[in-house]
Amino acid sequence: MAELFDPLESATQSSDEVVSSARKREIKNILKSYVGFYDPFSELIQNAMDAVDERKRRLQEDNYDRHVWIEVNFQANSFSVTDNGIGFSEPQFKTFLAPNITFKPEGTTRGRKGVGATYLAYGFNFLQLSTKTPDYHIVAEFKNGREWVDDSEGIVDRPVAVDSSVEHSLFEDVDRGSTFTIKFIGDNIRPKDMSWISARTPEQWAAVLLIKTPLGHISLDGEEPNPILFDISVIDRNGNRSELIERPARYIFPHIVITSSVPLDDILAEQERRLKKGLDISKLPDKFKQLNGVYKYLSTDEIVEALKRSEESAALTRQFGITAYGFFCYSVKIWDQFSDEVLKLRKGSRILRGGLQLATDHMPQGDLLTIPLTSNIGYQNQSHVVVHFKNADPDLGRKGFQPELKRVAEEISVVLVNTLKKWRSNLKKDTGAAPSIVGQGNLHEWIKRQEKHEEEAPLEISNNNFFLPTREISITAVPCSEQDVIVLFNQLIAGGVIRGIKLLATSQHEKYDSIFRYYVSEQLANHVFDKERNPLGVQELRHNEPYRSKPYVLEYKYNLDALIQEFETEEKHEEDVNLLVAWDIGSEWRRRYVVTSLLALDNIQHRIFHGLTHIFRDENSGDIRFYGIILSELIDYLNDVDGVQEFHRDTYGETI
Repeated sequence: MAELFDPLESATQSSDEVVSSARKREIKNILKSYVGFYDPFSELIQNAMDAVDERKRRLQEDNYDRHVWIEVNFQANSFSVTDNGIGFSEPQFKTFLAPNITFKPEGTTRGRKGVGATYLAYGFNFLQLSTKTPDYHIVAEFKNGREWVDDSEGIVDRPVAVDSSVEHSLFEDVDRGSTFTIKFIGDNIRPKDMSWISARTPEQWAAVLLIKTPLGHISLDGEEPNPILFDISVIDRNGNRSELIERPARYIFPHIVITSSVPLDDILAEQERRLKKGLDISKLPDKFKQLNGVYKYLSTDEIVEALKRSEESAALTRQFGITAYGFFCYSVKIWDQFSDEVLKLRKGSRILRGGLQLATDHMPQGDLLTIPLTSNIGYQNQSHVVVHFKNADPDLGRKGFQPELKRVAEEISVVLVNTLKKWRSNLKKDTGAAPSIVGQGNLHEWIKRQEKHEEEAPLEISNNNFFLPTREISITAVPCSEQDVIVLFNQLIAGGVIRGIKLLATSQHEKYDSIFRYYVSEQLANHVFDKERNPLGVQELRHNEPYRSKPYVLEYKYNLDALIQEFETEEKHEEDVNLLVAWDIGSEWRRRYVVTSLLALDNIQHRIFHGLTHIFRDENSGDIRFYGIILSELIDYLNDVDGVQEFHRDTYGETI
């Protein structure tokens, strides 16, 4: 039987209660700095990766492959990490859980503050730990650490390590190394349940950990030829195991998982090639058009050159060997597409998203920061920037850096965004439709997807007063793109559903999509509201004779979110737009507009022309910004005028 030990007593060589109380306060302060859901996973993985690196560096063994094994166990609500690293000596093992104790060499490891292990032991109520070397082998468990820290009445005894049996069975096959298991039990634990992010498979967990923890090794100055490998297993609530094996521990940069993304350097090289041949450099090959994203790496020298006007920033760049990466995508919806549709995580989790990721010693540190743009601020959400430091020490909890390092990272992020956004004309146009970030496949597969969509989401207008004599609309499925919106809108005009809008011009090249006029023809009664025969009419004509308006600007979008994004990036200006035609209203309008629904029967008097469905007003002044025709709500209204009234009252309010 192994000798039992108390890490605090072993570290201090004292059991005095005054010392114990002081240590508890010290540990509480450490725990306060760890507030993230990914912190326990990060600390376990960081320690394992440091251990395998240290074995490779110190022992210089032939044919040694660094390896980490990860187990997510939903039955036990536990997380295990095993490594084939250097392992612990007996004195190290008995003291490393205490605050500010570390055995990691300065400048060669990811973590070296001596607080991560303390957080694991006293931030949770179950930690099992084991190590195996030629000279020492022990399996112990540490219980009720969090309960002891949170106990203010002296009821809970200070925990000590006791004998245990290995939770992670793979450790039995490791020649030397360590294994740790945390169980998420008790109060004041984060996360309480391993299912909080809806990751259920090894593929999902691998992606999450590669982006949010040190498992995603960051190398911006050349890919490491022989990376640490990891296996990951998931045990579901019924005890079934699934796994991925021998995956490289590398950060998931956006361009890796988002297709049709090209390096800016390739575009510039193509322009240089065309220039040398006397060709038009603006006419690039199709592979550089309609992109999802463009990205660039910056070396230390390139950053120094970009920041040369600030001697302090340039000096810090050299001192910390700063390198950087920037990715700019055409739509913020790309992040949702990756998390929600590709990984199928909890909706809105945006495990990969826009922002500034600080990193040091090859690992991401803390949450994303906002890129501090002073204009075109919408672009900060379309940009993912990683700034990497060598040997920069973050504070406790791995959250923040010295102010001067944060500032220079922000400067670099702005440089990258301003560089990449100049190439947005090479990217797709954001219409609000769901992006496609995986391979499109061949024509046959595309046809099959469209046939399935037609079957699952047919488009029907059941009102008997339109599209006579067939009473059928020729677009058969719910729109999926801006092009579908344009086709449907024009069919609604041709079928007499929407009356009085005539297009002067439509363009794919000008800043705005279309110019139109409102017309009220001689048959004035065709514009007047009738609940059965003309539910999109106006309550009362404002003109007693035929009328033709001045030209107005019309914008087509799949949904309003895309137009709001263009307003925020200043690509388009709100004051120029008069009418939005979209399939869906989106979700972003709530933070910018007060909306009057003209499909609510109480508000018909505010419809100034036939077919208008919404008024978008400034949330502060109440002034009208533009009108809208939201086609999905228009069709639901045509099919059941009375049936949609509750929806419009609940969503937009009964009146303005």
